[in-house]
Amino acid sequence: MTGHRDNQGVEPASGKDNTTLDAQAWQRWQSGHASAEEIEHWQQQLHQQLPQIPPELLDPSLLPIALLRDPSQWSPEDSGLAPVDLLTSHRDLTHANQLLSSGRLREIALGHRSLFTDLPPVHLQAYRDGLRPVACQDGLSALEHLGGIGRQRFQRGLPLGKDLDRYQPPAPDPGPSEFIPSAASMLVVFHPTQKEAEAKSARTSHPEGWGQIRHASLEDPSGWSGAPAPDDETLVSFCHDSDQLDPQAALRMAQCAAKNPAAVLLTSDETLCWSDEPGIPAGNRQSRTAITPFRLLCRGCLGGLVTIRCSTLQQLTLPASTSSLHALLLDLALQICRRGDAVAHCPEVLLQRSIRANPTVPDVASPADRQCWSPELSAEILAITQRHSPSFLVPGGQLTPVDSLSACHQLQLRTEPTVLVSVLIPFRDRVDLTQSCVASLRCCAGAVSYELILIDNGSEEAATKAWLDEQAQLDDVCVVRVDEPFNYSRLNNIGRRHARGCHLLLLNNDIEFRSAEVLQALLDPFAYRGTTAVGAKLRYPDGSIQHQGVALVKGERRCVVEPGKHLHSAPVLATLTPLLVQEEFTAATGACLMLRSSDFDRIQGFDEDLAVVFNDVDLCLRLRQSGASVVVTPFVEIVHHESISRGKDREGAALARHQRESGHLRAKHARLFAAGDPLTSQCIHPHSNRYQPRDPVPRSKGPVADAVLMHWRDPNFQPSRQRPIVVLAHFSANNRFRDDLFHLIDEYRRFADVIVVSSASGLRWHPRTLHQLRQRCAAIVIRRNQGYDFGSWKAALNLHRQEIEQAAFLVLTNDSFWGPITPLDDLFQRLHASSADVIGLTDDLMYEPHLSSAFTAYKHKALQCPAFGRFWETLQIWPRKRDLVKQCEVGLPVQLQAAGLRLESLYTHNANGNVLHYDWKHLIEQRGFPFLKVSLLRDNPTRQPVDTWPEVIGQRNPQLAASIQRQLRPKPGLQRMFERLRRRGNASDRRGSRAVIAPTSRR
Repeated sequence: MTGHRDNQGVEPASGKDNTTLDAQAWQRWQSGHASAEEIEHWQQQLHQQLPQIPPELLDPSLLPIALLRDPSQWSPEDSGLAPVDLLTSHRDLTHANQLLSSGRLREIALGHRSLFTDLPPVHLQAYRDGLRPVACQDGLSALEHLGGIGRQRFQRGLPLGKDLDRYQPPAPDPGPSEFIPSAASMLVVFHPTQKEAEAKSARTSHPEGWGQIRHASLEDPSGWSGAPAPDDETLVSFCHDSDQLDPQAALRMAQCAAKNPAAVLLTSDETLCWSDEPGIPAGNRQSRTAITPFRLLCRGCLGGLVTIRCSTLQQLTLPASTSSLHALLLDLALQICRRGDAVAHCPEVLLQRSIRANPTVPDVASPADRQCWSPELSAEILAITQRHSPSFLVPGGQLTPVDSLSACHQLQLRTEPTVLVSVLIPFRDRVDLTQSCVASLRCCAGAVSYELILIDNGSEEAATKAWLDEQAQLDDVCVVRVDEPFNYSRLNNIGRRHARGCHLLLLNNDIEFRSAEVLQALLDPFAYRGTTAVGAKLRYPDGSIQHQGVALVKGERRCVVEPGKHLHSAPVLATLTPLLVQEEFTAATGACLMLRSSDFDRIQGFDEDLAVVFNDVDLCLRLRQSGASVVVTPFVEIVHHESISRGKDREGAALARHQRESGHLRAKHARLFAAGDPLTSQCIHPHSNRYQPRDPVPRSKGPVADAVLMHWRDPNFQPSRQRPIVVLAHFSANNRFRDDLFHLIDEYRRFADVIVVSSASGLRWHPRTLHQLRQRCAAIVIRRNQGYDFGSWKAALNLHRQEIEQAAFLVLTNDSFWGPITPLDDLFQRLHASSADVIGLTDDLMYEPHLSSAFTAYKHKALQCPAFGRFWETLQIWPRKRDLVKQCEVGLPVQLQAAGLRLESLYTHNANGNVLHYDWKHLIEQRGFPFLKVSLLRDNPTRQPVDTWPEVIGQRNPQLAASIQRQLRPKPGLQRMFERLRRRGNASDRRGSRAVIAPTSRR
C-alpha cells in the first residue's frame, strides 16, 4: 500500500517517568516536544532491541513506530513497502521480512543501498531534511514516505527533495553552435585487464565523430600508443569501458578545444549511473570547472571526458600500470599542472560514469558513491599526489589522508618557531564579546606564537575601558584607539601598522574558538605554495554552518553565495565533498581570515570605500589576481555569533549602504562578474547552498500580442525631427488614471508628443478621463493587460512605427513616477545633447549592468538596430516577474550594448539595486532628479527613511506634494470601516471579550 501510515496503537501510559517510552513519550517525541537528553536515552533503549540500526536512526521521524516498538512483529508491507518490489530490488533476500534481520535495512537507512532499484540511495535523515514542502505529508516516517509518496513523485519527475531531485536526468545541453571537423580526435578506452582490451579491440568499429578508437588496459596504460602515431594536434580522450559517451562527445570536445586553443588538457561534466537496472538514466550531474592544482591534490577533482592534446601527451610519463583510470588521469593532470600549461573545461555532460566500475571522487556523492574506493585504490591515489607534491608544496609541507573520506587528502605544515601571528580584533564596547573571543583564542591557539592587536573603535563603556587597561599591561597585547565612524576596512588597515607578525589573522570579536591548535590548523593550507589566504568553517551557535567559502554569482540580484550556509544536517553535509576538505574558493569571510603580512601589504590592504560589507571578498579577489589560492579549512571548530554587534543589512540605511557597497564590488570586478565565478560551475543553481543543479531555462507562455481594445489618434498629429515621442505605459487595477499623471503629461508635452498606452482595459468606459487624455495626447491605446509595460510599449511601436521613425527620438516610460518634482527642461536638454544611442535616467549593476526601464530614450541608431527590432518581434509573456526583469528590463539594454550601441545613464553611475528607493533624497537634492518612485511611499518595502519627503517635494513642487498626500490618505470609506471596527473592538473589550480587532496602518 503506497504511502500507508503505520497507525498501530502504542502502549498506554505507564506513569510520568520521562525515561519510559509510553504513549505520552511517543507523542512528545513525534510532536518535537521531547528534549535532546530524553531522545538520546530513548534511542539507547531502542538500540538494545534493534542492534542492527545505529542509535541515531532510531527515530519515529525516520523509521515506522511499529518497527521501533516491536521489531519482531514488523513487516515492511505494514509500512507501505511493496514486498514484491523489495524482493525484485534485493534478489539475495527470499522474503521481505528479512529486510531487517539481514542488515539490509541498515544499509538502506544509511544510504549505502537503494530501497528500490528505481530510487537513488539516500540517507534517511538527509532525505527527511531535504524534503520540499510540496512533497511533505505529516505522520509518515522518512522510510514510509520514501517507499510510497516519494517513490511516486520521483518516478513522475515531480519535485521531491533537494537531495533526490538531482538524480533526475539533467536537461540536454544545447547542441554545438557550429560544425567543427572531429577527424583529429582519438578515443582511448581502458579496460581492467589486457585480455579484455585485446578482445574488444578485435571487434571495434569506429563510433560516429571519432577519428580513431583504441583500446588499452590499466595493466599496460601505454599499450594504445603504438603505430600509427597520431598527429600532434590530435585530441586524445580517455574513458573507461563501463562509461557511456554522449553521441556528440567528439564534436563538443573539439569545439571546446577550438575555443581554448592554448589549453592542453580539457575536462567535461558527467553524470553518475546510480542504478544497475538497464533503462534507468544517469543523474546527479557533476558540474565542475577547469582543474586546479590545489583541488587535484586535496580531492582529485578531475572527471568527465578527460582530453589531452597529443603534442603534450607525448611529453608526459605514463605509469607502467595502474589500478584505476582515475589514478592514471590524476597522474597526467598533475604532470601538466607542474609544467604550468593552460587547461579548460567543457561545461557539458559528455560522459555517464558507473562509479563502482570506474571510481572517482564526486563533488556531490551519495553514501553509496563513497564506497567505490578500496584501501588499495586510495593508497595509490595518495602515493601519486605525494610523488608530485614537492612541486607544489613549501618545505615542511605534506599531504596526509583524510580519514573519513577515501582518496582525499589534507595539507599539513611544519611551522617554524620563528612564525608570529598578529591577531587583529576590531570592536566597540560589548566587552563581554571581545573578552570571550580573546579567552577562547588563548585557550585554543596552541603552540604557534601570536600577538593581539585590539583595535578599539571609540568604546565608551567603563567596563570596556577597564578591561583594555588590563590588557595593555600584557606583553603580547597592543591596544590601538581609533575614534572614527565604523569602517571595518580602515580599522584593520590601521591595526596592520602595529602588527609585527609574518601572518595576520583578521578576527571579528564575536568569534569563539572551540578546537585545539587552531592557529596551526589555519596555517596548514599554507603548505601549498600558492596559498595566499586561509578562511575557516564557521558555525552558528545552533551548530549550522555560517560560512565555508564564498562564490561569485553571475546574472542575479545577489552578488555572492555561500555554499553550506545554514546547513545543519550531518548526512546532508557528508554528500558535499568541497565542504569536507580544505577547499579552494574565490573568497572567504574576513570574520576569521589568515594571510601573509607581505601579501596584505602588496595589495595595499583593504579598500576603505568598502566600509562594512564585501571588503573581505574584494580583498580575496585582489589577492587572487596573481594566480594565488584562497583556501577554506573545515578542520576547526569555530562559532561565529554573526552580526551580534552590528546587526543585519535588511532595511533602511543599512540596506542602502549594503547596496552601494555591493555595487562598488560589482563595478570594481566587472570582468569577473561578467564571466562568472572561475571556481564554481554556471550549471550550479546560483542560490543553492548545497550545489544543486540550476533550474531549467524558464519557458514563456507565448508571444505578447498587441491585444488592442481601443485606439485613438489625433488627426492633427504630425511628428517632428525636433520633438521626441514619449510613450507612457499605464496600468491600474481599478481602471483609474491618477490626477498627477495629467500634470506629468502636460510637462512632457512641452518637449515631446505623448502617446498613452493603458493596460487598464476598463478605462475605455471612462469618457471623462478619455476626454482629458485626448486634449493632451497624440494618441491613446487601451489594451488587455499582457506583457506588463513591455507589452504596452510593443503595441505603441507596432501602431505608430512610422511616426516614431520621423521623431527626434523615442522615450519609453511608465506611470511608476510621481513628478515632475522640478521642470523637465534640463532633462530633455541632456537627452538631446547626449551622444549615446540609448539613454536612461539610472543604471543598475544587479543581474547584469543595464539601464533601468522606467524611463529610457532611444536615438535613431538604436531604433534602426536589428537587435532592437528582434527584441520586440520576439517579446514573450513571462509568468514570473523575475524572469520578465531578466529577459526584458535587463535583456534589452544588454542586447543593445552587445550589438555595439553606446548606453548612458544620466543621474547614476554603477548604481546597484533600486537606487530610486535607497538614494531617493540624495538624487533629488544633489542630482536634480525630477521624479519620486510611487512604490517608495506607497509600499516602502525596505523601510527606507521617507519622513522628510513632504518637505523635499513641497519645497520644489507644492502642488505635486499635495497630490501625493491625497493619494496616500486612506479613502473615506476605509476610514469609516476602521472606525466601526474600532468601536466594535472597544465594545467587546468592555464586555470582557478576549477578541479585540484593531486595524493596522499600512506602512
